[in-house]
Amino acid sequence: MSTTPATPAPFRLTRRAMILGSLAAFATACGGATGAPATAPQASGAPEGQPKPGGNLTIRWWTGDPPDLDPYLNVTFRAQEFAGFFYSRLLKFDSGPGIAPNAFIPVPDLAESYEVAPDGLTYTFKLRANAKWQNKPPLDGRPVTADDVLYSFERFRKVSPQKSNFDMVKGVQAPDPRTVVFTLNNAFAPFETTIASPMFWIMPKEVIEADGDARKRVVGSGPFIFDRFEKGVQVVAKRNPDYYFAGTPYVDEVALLIVPEDATAVAGLRAKSIDITGLSQTDRAAVAASNPELQILDHPQNLLYFMYWRVDAPPFNDVRVRQAVSLALDRDEIVNVLFEGKALLNNALPGGLQSFYLDPRSAEMGPNARFFKRDVEGARKLLAEAGFAGGLKVPLISTLNAYGNTFNQSVELVIKQLKDAGIQADLRPQDYSAYIGSTFLGKFEPGTMVWGLETPFQEPHDYLYNMYHPKGVRNHAGVNDPQLAGMIEKQAATLDKAERKKQIDELQRYLGGQQYYVMGAVGNVTIATQPWVKGFNYQSDYGRGGEYVPKLWLDGKR
Repeated sequence: MSTTPATPAPFRLTRRAMILGSLAAFATACGGATGAPATAPQASGAPEGQPKPGGNLTIRWWTGDPPDLDPYLNVTFRAQEFAGFFYSRLLKFDSGPGIAPNAFIPVPDLAESYEVAPDGLTYTFKLRANAKWQNKPPLDGRPVTADDVLYSFERFRKVSPQKSNFDMVKGVQAPDPRTVVFTLNNAFAPFETTIASPMFWIMPKEVIEADGDARKRVVGSGPFIFDRFEKGVQVVAKRNPDYYFAGTPYVDEVALLIVPEDATAVAGLRAKSIDITGLSQTDRAAVAASNPELQILDHPQNLLYFMYWRVDAPPFNDVRVRQAVSLALDRDEIVNVLFEGKALLNNALPGGLQSFYLDPRSAEMGPNARFFKRDVEGARKLLAEAGFAGGLKVPLISTLNAYGNTFNQSVELVIKQLKDAGIQADLRPQDYSAYIGSTFLGKFEPGTMVWGLETPFQEPHDYLYNMYHPKGVRNHAGVNDPQLAGMIEKQAATLDKAERKKQIDELQRYLGGQQYYVMGAVGNVTIATQPWVKGFNYQSDYGRGGEYVPKLWLDGKR
């Protein structure tokens, strides 16, 4: 076995070369996509002197309540973001000066180091000796042990909707209180990213056995201690003085505000009652002009605007109907209207995943690039060939109380564009809680279209497997394509990066023709911070409450 304190060499090169663009968490939490150049992400911030401990930090974090405080029981971003402040992962994603905001480099978190066997089948994690559960009953500050990791993994595999993400794991053992060993069925290139992704949290056995779940009491080993959840107002987190990264968090308290309207958030920013917020498309220029003291940062998003349906039933089991929908979309209009002309077109992978993204209109895309260019007459012809010469009328589900103004505008725009091609979409808005618990899981009537968001994964396999493999937990459309499933499984087992990139390019070309999902476009996200917020080096995954937030500090806040 080869010992390393972080990522083993062949995997480290893969991760560090993966300069990704992803700010979906702030995009969804703070008003959807925002207007800014869709350029390669840059490392945000720089060293700003010695951090000063203390003070209270206020962030506009969500547009609505977390529907559930137990991150194992659903896939909503609000539950996973909530968990990032209070629970630990074995690995997390690096952030700080010199780290691009979407680099997604796995680094130790609860594990202080790990080893990977030469054949890539065994991963051995050594837990930190100073890791403790927070000093709240019933755990009362006891050490975090390997048995806690085993218990958490067994529960994850039993109850989590995302359990298939760990299908590659053959078994997990705890040879001693500080050692956890994962054995895989086959070599799996994205395993470290999967472990670091914000879904496998180390959960408190005593709480769950007493209460049945983690919905009532929140006790973790992460950087912040849960104080309270005021529905419709905020979540308040206090500094964990026994956190294993000694000295952090720097701030004493974080208030995560729940502010549905962008205008309210902008007013709070200008009144200096909000320290950090995302800015919507329509607010960015005005805020930058009126408040030049603010730091305004723009980053590409790792996010899909996309149309889905059931492909195992008419009419969307006919590839011609799906292709017609894609030809009906005017992506250029979407870019210009929603993103001020600065956006990337999504392929099967979002434009933010720049190391693996294939521009859907490029020559490398081959003949299927035509399905990403508007062709109304071509759409009508395909519909006629599929038996819909008189057009197609279908219900369209979308949620309008979760993703912010820009997304809501996209719904209106898409409906108008479809109508031009003879597709009449009858909008049926759905409350977010109902949407995420039913429609998003593929539980909707066949023959229905859905316009939604897919947010955000840190590895191309997670998009491909989750959305297109029969076992994928986000296979909204019910895709069951044996050829495609084989292609997805093959790239996951390919450790050579260059060869894997070729396979993922071919997957994007293949999916461009099948149009199991029809993809839109995505712009950047804009984040505004007050001048007294220091150490801001953004990371975009849902676990950022344990990544960049503990490193923030305040200097000069009244």
